[in-house]
Amino acid sequence: MAQIKIVIDAENKPANLPDPEVIIEQCHGPAHTKINFRGVRLLLDNEEYYWVKFGPDITMGEARTQDYVARVLERNADTTVKVPSVYLAFQEGSFGYIVMEYIRGEMCGRADADLVAASVQSLIAIESPDSVLGPVGGGFIQHPFFVDWVASRQYKSVQQLEKHINGILRATERRGRVRLQPEVANYGLRLCPADIHMTNFIKDDEGRIVALDFGATCFLPPSFFAFVMYRRDTLLAQLIANKVKYPKSKDVDAMSMASYALVPYGTNEVGVPRELKSRKN
Repeated sequence: MAQIKIVIDAENKPANLPDPEVIIEQCHGPAHTKINFRGVRLLLDNEEYYWVKFGPDITMGEARTQDYVARVLERNADTTVKVPSVYLAFQEGSFGYIVMEYIRGEMCGRADADLVAASVQSLIAIESPDSVLGPVGGGFIQHPFFVDWVASRQYKSVQQLEKHINGILRATERRGRVRLQPEVANYGLRLCPADIHMTNFIKDDEGRIVALDFGATCFLPPSFFAFVMYRRDTLLAQLIANKVKYPKSKDVDAMSMASYALVPYGTNEVGVPRELKSRKN
């Protein structure tokens, strides 16, 4: 077994939660179905359950972001949306593990659009704990703007991100430029739940919406959420787009042109600013 690196070890975790070595063994034991291919429900000694999301694409940035958002919502006593508490998060080799609260519920459907919209409204109001773009603690931005939904580089500032988007537009001879810095000065970096899909929202036994899967949830300029609502790539996004209030952005058209311009290249490495060319992490 590779060395285990613990990133989150919450004080509120169940006293009888197994050690990471036991959790790893349990995760790879059950036969996974199509529904739980990225996670597994495991039993505690007292007949309660916990959930483990794990795999080679599970990052500690996702774990830190989920942990931060769950704590903010709990502190604010938000009743529109809940996020499972993170008990433990660790890496073992190339695999990431997020051990969290298990919440019983049913996947949301069309009839839940108003409730999901209200929950998304609460999520996008959450401000970043610092000035770092992407997941809490830093990392690669995951968002549909980028090829394969993942940025190729980590941006140290909003200015660098702005320069790269404008560099894409310039390199591909497209009109328009973005100005992300003024909107961040006005609104700050806000939580951007980019993967608005039915499977990422459930309704618990009390009728409250539970937001799941923070892999594509990062802190970004508000234009990036406006981009998601503009694209409306999923049925759920289509159902809630006119129900959620968010800062309208003049940059969405230019962002969309830049995003589509990357598609023929199959890479995000177009129009990269000089200061970013020497680093990818």
